[in-house]
Amino acid sequence: MKRFSYILWLGTVLFFYSCSNKENYIEPYEKFEAKASTAIGQKLVDGTDLIARVYKDSTYQIVPGLDATEFNYLSTKGYPMKLFVFEVDLLQKDISIEVSTAHNSVSYGRQKMTEQAVLRDYTGHKVWAGTNGDFFDGDTGVPQGVLHKEGVVLKSTFASSVNTFFGITDQGKAVIGNEALYTSVKNDLVEALGGRVTLLSAGIIPTTTAPVEPRTAVGVSEDGNTVYMLVVDGRRYHYSNGMDYLDLGKCFKAMGAYNAINLDGGGSSTFFVRNTPAFEDNRFEMRNWPWDNGGEQRSVSNGLLVVSKVN
Repeated sequence: MKRFSYILWLGTVLFFYSCSNKENYIEPYEKFEAKASTAIGQKLVDGTDLIARVYKDSTYQIVPGLDATEFNYLSTKGYPMKLFVFEVDLLQKDISIEVSTAHNSVSYGRQKMTEQAVLRDYTGHKVWAGTNGDFFDGDTGVPQGVLHKEGVVLKSTFASSVNTFFGITDQGKAVIGNEALYTSVKNDLVEALGGRVTLLSAGIIPTTTAPVEPRTAVGVSEDGNTVYMLVVDGRRYHYSNGMDYLDLGKCFKAMGAYNAINLDGGGSSTFFVRNTPAFEDNRFEMRNWPWDNGGEQRSVSNGLLVVSKVN
């Protein structure tokens, strides 16, 4: 009888202990909060509902006026994600954004972005970073949207009514808009290329539907002085899974953009930086993982380069 009473007492103690221990076990998960270590990363955490946990984030200055952020996180949908952002301050002396073309030509074609960068990189005109640009015909390299380069209009037509554009005016301001806005400002544009879907318009995120894919996109602050160039890797489930248009819009709004558009994505998505001030052969380094051919760059029609006009 005493033995039975002891066993009953011990079972009761273990039961209450296990209940107490279970509560203590789940408490850290209930209190968990995503926390970034960079300004851009924390803006994405605070300003969107996309991020469950930050794995790693870093921001590094390439040159004054040009910062790059790499952000690796777990989404609230349970997917690993990796995105890359250039933040460009157009008020910074000597920093500007220019359009590149295949083989630095006024004719259409296709070429890898780091090779396009080499052709625009020389003393007094250094290329520091870049992304791919507009959608294009895979056979001819003809872009779907408009194209202005160094003040010369190479193409002023759009492939369809959903096309948009990104441009730099003769006053050094960045502008994003639709075909109607392009018509009114095209004479002021020094650099411009086309895009597709509007991700953010006057601070409002349009309702859109699209599958998650690797993406390249660009956004501009309300005053036109700050440009956000964003690439999200995808189609690699254990590394990064891409975004839809709605989530891209959320990211741009959180970072501080007022207008944003989608550029060519998928295997075209390219994010590269200069890794040395010297004019060495391998000075341009890929930071993202293009989907084509196991991480190989795709040859594209055009792109956006961040340059400084100093020796």
